[in-house]
Amino acid sequence: MTEEDARLVEEEFKKVSSLLSWSETFLTIGGIWPLDKTYKRATFFTIYLTFQLIMEYGELLAVFGDLEAMVLSVLESVMQSMVYTKLFVFRYSVMLRNLILTIKEDFEDTYYEDWVEKKIYLEYNALAKLFYKISMPYITVAATLYYLRPFLTYYVIMPLITDTSNLTFLVLPFRLKLFFPIETTQSYFIMYGYLSPMVYLLICHNAWICLLITMVLHICGQLAVLNYRIRRIPPDIDEHKIQVVFGRLVRRHMRSIWMAKKLDDTFHFVLLIDLVGTTLLLGLMCYIVIIGSSMSESSFGYVYIICAIATVFLLYGYCIVGECLINESKKINEAYYECLWYKSSQKFRKSLLICLTETQEPLRITAGKFFTFSLSGFTDVLKTAMSYLSMLRKMTQEGY
Repeated sequence: MTEEDARLVEEEFKKVSSLLSWSETFLTIGGIWPLDKTYKRATFFTIYLTFQLIMEYGELLAVFGDLEAMVLSVLESVMQSMVYTKLFVFRYSVMLRNLILTIKEDFEDTYYEDWVEKKIYLEYNALAKLFYKISMPYITVAATLYYLRPFLTYYVIMPLITDTSNLTFLVLPFRLKLFFPIETTQSYFIMYGYLSPMVYLLICHNAWICLLITMVLHICGQLAVLNYRIRRIPPDIDEHKIQVVFGRLVRRHMRSIWMAKKLDDTFHFVLLIDLVGTTLLLGLMCYIVIIGSSMSESSFGYVYIICAIATVFLLYGYCIVGECLINESKKINEAYYECLWYKSSQKFRKSLLICLTETQEPLRITAGKFFTFSLSGFTDVLKTAMSYLSMLRKMTQEGY
């Protein structure tokens, strides 16, 4: 390692808070950044989405019995219900504010002993930035295409229609139970414009997921730094320094444990809704892609392929960071075991034993406290989504 490496790490570490700044900038637009007191804008989006959901579920009841219409209506209702849940939790959660403030404290230069620790942490910070840079543009494109889907189809089929008096082919980007009929082109475009804030809210849904993944990866980075410190403890440490050294390790470890458990306690219900929702969405989207050629909108298949890929990517993001958290927790346990305790003093062994008691169970991110996000869980979710697809295909073939 050279001085040039240290200098580059120090320069990169100065930008470590930029990831939270990106999320803050985007979410502040709608007044839904948890640290801001922009309650008026947040209330506007909450009321807007509430009416949106009422009309969504009203449409679902109206089309009950029509399989194709129900699939489309369920898909959009579930998607917007996920957004609605996150809007409340991420905007009004006191614990989320405390977690963000705690993370900002961990960005302080004095929290790390040397540039090597900063480099270890930056590896997880870079992973969080990569996820943000890939997912945000992709979801923005996907949400925009979803919104423009009927509009594009309208311009594709409009030149082929000679009788424009019948405007039943004009469909909105979201399936709603309206309280008035759309009888003119003007009213159609007014309603189309009314639905435009949903694009922002759908992108916000991804921004909230990015924020959650950032927090989990931050904990992973802190555990990786702790692992590095444990492995540097000399077995012949001075008797008078043992309590001080292990005291620092315990405080740092307990801080990471507190963050992981509070994060899980705060978001396990939201993650349960996301787990059920994304599994259902993936199955429904695959079904729509398969039967897309028989549907009224020619762009269905292409748009839903993009949306299905986005759904898989977001689900994979949850699972990969959950796997990272489990692995880093296990590494802490292994680091304590691999200390040369058999060459150390009795006081060293007692202190080590106390630390080991907190590492027996790895930290986890769960959905509803029963499903653990991990790579093995990711394959289970994909299997469940494909079983939904098989069930819908069978119902179609049997004429339901």
